Amino acid sequence: MDLAVAFGALFLMIFLRYGGGNWDIRLSAHLIPFSIIILLFVLIFYIFNLYSFRFNKNITEFTNSFTKSLIISFSLSVLIFYIFGDFFKLTPKTNLILFTGIFGVSDFYLRILIKRYFTKKRVGRKIIIVSAKDDALVEELRQNQNIGYEIIRESGDLDLNEVIALRPDAVVINSMEEKEFKKIYTIIKKGIFVYTVNNFYEEIFQKVPTEKIEKDEIVDYLSKNKTIFNFTKRILDIVLASILILLLLPVLALTSILIKITSSGPVLFKHKRISQNDTEFIIYKFRSMYTDAEKNGAVWTKSNKEDPRITPFGRLMRETHLDEIPQLLNILKGDISFVGPRPERPEFVSELKKDILYYDLRHSVKAGLTGWAQVNYRYGASVDDAREKLKYDFYYIKNRNIFFDILIILKTVAMIFLRH
Repeated sequence: MDLAVAFGALFLMIFLRYGGGNWDIRLSAHLIPFSIIILLFVLIFYIFNLYSFRFNKNITEFTNSFTKSLIISFSLSVLIFYIFGDFFKLTPKTNLILFTGIFGVSDFYLRILIKRYFTKKRVGRKIIIVSAKDDALVEELRQNQNIGYEIIRESGDLDLNEVIALRPDAVVINSMEEKEFKKIYTIIKKGIFVYTVNNFYEEIFQKVPTEKIEKDEIVDYLSKNKTIFNFTKRILDIVLASILILLLLPVLALTSILIKITSSGPVLFKHKRISQNDTEFIIYKFRSMYTDAEKNGAVWTKSNKEDPRITPFGRLMRETHLDEIPQLLNILKGDISFVGPRPERPEFVSELKKDILYYDLRHSVKAGLTGWAQVNYRYGASVDDAREKLKYDFYYIKNRNIFFDILIILKTVAMIFLRH
């Protein structure tokens, strides 16, 4: 839909600017450079979660995401034409503004109209779930009705005649037993998709249902040889961390001075964390709390606004993520990576291992400054939050590759923009 609206905006922009004369020449001059710009718009929209069911559930949140993604897309487009204008033989200042305006207004209202239509008509892919017991998938689908799936039948047994009569778009089966395979094959031949619960859950929600995961599946994706990926990832960590440290030196100096001026105590906060293979390391952060904040021991961190242990300037640092910058040193040292599961404190890890099945397996990869769980779930402050974030950590471990890492980094930057 976005591609159709964007190319429609391009044609309308050319017509409004030049009329009907020399249409083929005008279109030829604009088509390639604006096709690149349109793809950039779609990429930024994806990074800002405008294609994700988990975000933009209300008009305010959607408007915030849409507006910021449009501004960033336009700004990057200006930069592209500034750098490559001679190559494209085109520097369309007015045209770019007109195109962005037409596309932005049209796409914004069309998205709202389609969302309202789908909500009103309850248009969705119809699915049958075959499971002998209550499944977390059912609860997830009920909590996210805007995802576009409607459960038309829940059954403990796979009834072939019932499936054929109901004609669902997909059948989701708890486990594919050998005795059921003939029925499954018949269903597939009817053009109906068949999934296991785990595969459907992962594909739709982009996390792993840890309560249903099989041990052999865990061994399979933890044991995969990732030598080239790990090497490339380490090179990327070193290069990116080095560049950021050099660029942020003035920020580091100013932040250090402000910490010393606004509260007593050291500039850096140093604490033990757990990373790959359960190894302990010292994490570096700018101190955002008073020095006696943990005199009564470690506790789950509350929200920044509610936590009395945080200094006024520390609250600002947390809101802007300035306190995280010294972790670039941890990345250079190899303690953590840019992307991976969040490094937790040893005392919390000991507690969570007792309460959450397979929790320690998140330490099969190096911890990260950011991660798939961080860009998809709120800040964790309880065992239940840790259990939910583990599902995202497992999804990352299972699907990790260098492009996925880059995407997570870009989404992290987008999340910072969305929060402020």
